[in-house]
Amino acid sequence: MSVGSTSKTQAAGGRAGASGTGSTLRVRASDGCLAGAVWSHGAVAADEPSTPEAEDLVRFMRMVSHGLRNPLAIATGMLDMLEHLAGGQLDEESRELLTRSSAAVHRTADMVLSVQRYTNARHRPLQTGPVDLGEVAAGVAEQLDPAEVVVHVADGLPTLTADRDMVEWVFHELFDNARRHAGADRPVTVTVDPRREDGRWLVSVTDDGSGIPTERHEEAFGEGERLERSGGGLGLGLTTVRAVLARHGGAAWLEDAPGGGLRAVIAWPT
Repeated sequence: MSVGSTSKTQAAGGRAGASGTGSTLRVRASDGCLAGAVWSHGAVAADEPSTPEAEDLVRFMRMVSHGLRNPLAIATGMLDMLEHLAGGQLDEESRELLTRSSAAVHRTADMVLSVQRYTNARHRPLQTGPVDLGEVAAGVAEQLDPAEVVVHVADGLPTLTADRDMVEWVFHELFDNARRHAGADRPVTVTVDPRREDGRWLVSVTDDGSGIPTERHEEAFGEGERLERSGGGLGLGLTTVRAVLARHGGAAWLEDAPGGGLRAVIAWPT
């Protein structure tokens, strides 16, 4: 598979879709309602020192995430069990209410994880070691529903020194971004392949979904940004990806994929 370099953009992202005052980012849902707020202080440098404010934020987010995830997990399990045991006995209106309730709880759980990843990607101290990018990408892909996303991981992805958890977040967010932005009522196909360029490993994550207009590629990295392709969430996925790469001295950008779709390129230093 050939990897092009069209529409490459690497500057810091815009903030369309989010409003902020000082150091607080307010994330809004598609209906304009306030969905949450995240503390932020600008672009992340690879050698950014930890600050007391950042450490307090990480501790706070861990406490909040832990407190929310347990009841959400219980609610999700109970709704799934109810659907399995009694779904066939419900009338159409009741089944629809159950399906919508279950979907809402799942979305809320995903949002909690999204904010937790975003906060940790910016402020958690790096815990580095050898990481096989191909192994991680394949492991994340195995967690996906093949009815929604089909991932092909090419041979030859490198082993790099990185924070394994954060690498997993990168692939999770990119695969989930492709899933949310599928262009038709069919599974979206994602291809992951590497190449070397200028002393860096460029790993391309290419989907065959609906794509994003070229002029809006950089905008998609804005905190809280949700473009037309979005299928929900808080709009922190690509922001998290770029934060992780910045912490590792790398970069991330979007390109148009040949034949349609979108290509996310993550550049890792060697």
